[in-house]
Amino acid sequence: MNKSHCLTILLFIIATLSVEAKHSAETESWLQRLDSVIQQRQVFDVMKAERLTEMYKKKASLRSHNEIVSFNTQMYDEYYVFDSDSAMSCVNQNIEIARQSGNESLVTEWRIKQSFILSATGLLKESLDVMESLDISDMPNSVKIEYFSQMVYLFSHFGQYTGSGELQDHYIELERRYNDSLHCIVTPADPQYLWFDVWYSINNGQQEGLQEQLSKKVSLSSLTTRDDAMAAYALARVYRQNGNEDMFMRCLAMSGIADIRASNKDIASLQELAEVLIDQGEILRAYNYINVCLQISQEYHNRVRAVSISRVYERILQGFLDRDEVQRERLKKTNVALIVMIVLLIAAIAFVVSSLLRLRRSRRRLHDVNKELKRRRSEIAAANQHLKEANESLVDVNEKMKKANEQLRESNLVKEEYVGYVFAICSSYISKLEELRKDINRKAKAKMLNEILTMTDKQTVVQDELKEFYQNFDAIFLRLYPAFVEEFNALLDPEERIVPRKGELLNTDLRIYALVRLGITDSVKISEFLHCSPQTVYNNRLKIRNKTKLSKEDLMEALRKIGCATD
Repeated sequence: MNKSHCLTILLFIIATLSVEAKHSAETESWLQRLDSVIQQRQVFDVMKAERLTEMYKKKASLRSHNEIVSFNTQMYDEYYVFDSDSAMSCVNQNIEIARQSGNESLVTEWRIKQSFILSATGLLKESLDVMESLDISDMPNSVKIEYFSQMVYLFSHFGQYTGSGELQDHYIELERRYNDSLHCIVTPADPQYLWFDVWYSINNGQQEGLQEQLSKKVSLSSLTTRDDAMAAYALARVYRQNGNEDMFMRCLAMSGIADIRASNKDIASLQELAEVLIDQGEILRAYNYINVCLQISQEYHNRVRAVSISRVYERILQGFLDRDEVQRERLKKTNVALIVMIVLLIAAIAFVVSSLLRLRRSRRRLHDVNKELKRRRSEIAAANQHLKEANESLVDVNEKMKKANEQLRESNLVKEEYVGYVFAICSSYISKLEELRKDINRKAKAKMLNEILTMTDKQTVVQDELKEFYQNFDAIFLRLYPAFVEEFNALLDPEERIVPRKGELLNTDLRIYALVRLGITDSVKISEFLHCSPQTVYNNRLKIRNKTKLSKEDLMEALRKIGCATD
């Protein structure tokens, strides 16, 4: 048995311990879309808040009560599931206007809406007090529909708040009764007819045609409004009633997407979806969803939802504990599998070691035969290496000697040229000084003091001598290095090349670097030679270096190579 067989067995054992997903790939795709929309929840809320802020600016231009009521109605429709405080402000203002105008029917309508906000925020007793203060006998059917619908909504919240038990059963029964009353008066012309019909049909076990109608409506919706969310939620309840849990989850995800996009804070689908995921063992996703539900309930001040969410949190905690227990059991099984694999691996290793020992014995003789040959080869390689190193050392010594000879030859040439040049200059200056002495002596004997002063005050004598000195220097230097100007210009950028003026062999810049080529690198000595300041020499050298791309060290190395013979 080899290692690949052992790995195959290990993977098989681990695969048998994995848990299959309890929903379809299509449903998982919708859950992932919901996850993505949840991450953008704040963006949708900000967009809606900005839109409402723009709408609210129109209130300043309103004058009549009818305009204010109409505006408040429009704002209430935007606020009632988004911002409970702002929605209640619209309700209270319209109730006050209706009372001032004596419109009791309008007061009743807005009192029902007031009850909705109270129940939505968890003030159930106050909401019930408002509803019980209304007289249903004089209400038109349109208002009765709102009344019964609110009573259904109110008692559903009572049921959520009380949890399980007889009291919850009582509230569920009251909710069913008002649902039946609602069904008796609502007509298909009502925009919410399908929503009301779904709950009546579910309560009474009559669902024929509902799934088809709701599926068509949901498939055509953009999942961006509360109405879209309600339709998808109703379809989810129909699928659950029919026992189709996968479609139930998928429709809840659609409803949750629509709720988030519409910034609906009175959201139920996401909480129910979290409870289903707990049952399926997806505790982490359920925890994320219920966290969003808690944040939304806190933003809307929904106390009832917060209570029911706390119960879900208890289930999630228990789910985490159960999952840890399951994981511990799986870990135990995995450890057993790993122990089995270790035993198998030890057996495999023993087999491999035995095979290697046999192979080692069979190769040992060949190793002994080759050992002596390897030693001989090593000795030959070592001898060759020593010979190679000796040859390289000899080549290096020859190269150094060649360079030393070149430098010595160049040095001797420079010395010979400049020794003769210095002697000639000195002899010339002695002759000139003798002539000057005789001339001054003669004029002194003749008492021609003014002429002597005139002679010594003139600078032209020195300038002429320097000019002649530089011409002699340039001529001698270019005899030693005839290609100096061309080779030096080759070191500069093309547009920065130096061309001496007509009648000159070298100019000041070239003369400075000619002295550097001769080995005079000190700026002070160069300045003394050229009769200028050291700063002038430094500036000129810096200017030349800026005209080339070479560094200071590379430029000096290139200067030393000017005029040298190449191989």
